[in-house]
Amino acid sequence: MNEETNKQYEQVCEAALNWVACLRSDAVSEGDRQAFALWLGEHNSHRRAMDEAQALWDDLAVVRHIPVNIDKAANRSRWLATAMVAAACLVLAVFLWPQLPSDPVSTQYRSAMGERRTVDLPDGSVVHLNTNSTISVTYTDDQRHVDLERGEVWFQVSPNKQRPFHVDAGEARITAVGTAFNIYLDDNSTDVTVTEGVVEVSHIGQTGRRLHAAELLLENQRLITGIDGWELSSSDDVSKQMAWQRGELVAEEMPLPALIEQLERYQQTRIIIADPNVAALTVSGVLQLDQPEASLSAIAVSLDLQITPLSDTSVLLLKAEQ
Repeated sequence: MNEETNKQYEQVCEAALNWVACLRSDAVSEGDRQAFALWLGEHNSHRRAMDEAQALWDDLAVVRHIPVNIDKAANRSRWLATAMVAAACLVLAVFLWPQLPSDPVSTQYRSAMGERRTVDLPDGSVVHLNTNSTISVTYTDDQRHVDLERGEVWFQVSPNKQRPFHVDAGEARITAVGTAFNIYLDDNSTDVTVTEGVVEVSHIGQTGRRLHAAELLLENQRLITGIDGWELSSSDDVSKQMAWQRGELVAEEMPLPALIEQLERYQQTRIIIADPNVAALTVSGVLQLDQPEASLSAIAVSLDLQITPLSDTSVLLLKAEQ
């Protein structure tokens, strides 16, 4: 029984239950009976319910309680048949409805700008959302599916080989059974870092370019997917990528524009660099993400820059005046 058939069957049963209650009521009217007759002939599925009722008829004692006081014998037979349909639907609804698969329900989790949030999922998995991140989680009988809509999330997946854990991020699908990994999604790429176990990354895009075969990532491996291809690297220590969980940004000769791009993820203020000489600078150090304005001030002092406000939501970084 497919999903659409299930929906139609549920609707038939709901209507039948209502008709049973109506026909058993002392207040049932001739207009109710006429409406019931119209309902019976409205869809073929209503008539097919009659065939299903035959096998259950011997047990349908409820039918004799349904009033079918029709004067003419032909009408009486018709109402007896329609009562059988309603009673059959009632029994089928009671005994079979709990077995029908329900539509998967998606739950969305998000973090505000500057917020880090931890969420315990129903299957025992844990997710940590970095600033301004959104995921949508859907569970079915045979899989656990997450859509990373924006931002950065670290997943600690509860093992379940019968229900693999998929995360779709951009044009990449990351699949794990029981492991831990980080995903950062920006406008141009998907950055996957494995902190425990093994994950599989496959391509789900529709770009017409040659698709990559699935790539297996081991612990301490990192894969960046983008329009220019996939870049795989390994490290003995991925703590630098995971520093955001501690509220830190670790920079090692990081180009200033790249660092500014990261800081802007944690605050509303736009930081503008107009001078190519300033853009060519690099930064090393540990910055506090929970205090982006103080971190920017520290950068300005260390690089001999000045911060010039342009508006309530933007500043300009310039070389300090001598």
